[in-house]
Amino acid sequence: MFRAAMNDLARKDFFVSLGIWLALEVVCFGILPLLRITAPWKELQPWFLLSLLAGIGGAILTAGSSQLTDFLRSQDFFAKKRKLSALLAGSISWLGLLGIAFPLFVISLQIFGKIFGVLKG
Repeated sequence: MFRAAMNDLARKDFFVSLGIWLALEVVCFGILPLLRITAPWKELQPWFLLSLLAGIGGAILTAGSSQLTDFLRSQDFFAKKRKLSALLAGSISWLGLLGIAFPLFVISLQIFGKIFGVLKG
């Protein structure tokens, strides 16, 4: 069922996005807290749960933008309005990328918070 619902490019985008997000999760919520570069795991746990939703949703949106682009090209209305279809698919793709990069945002806040705390105190 999963294979029939997505075209090849969308499937590839989904798995690549999921792999990138998973690598970021391991580094940001696994390795960096163990090295004590960021806050301990217990403080990051709510962010981790939010990151699960954002990352999986981001991978789905990224794949969905590829699928949407393919669908819009087959429609007569959107085939004539290329700028509108590109804007729609691009917006969805950027939302997906924000979800995938959410662990970087959280860890950046943690690291810069530590740096500014050291500089201030």
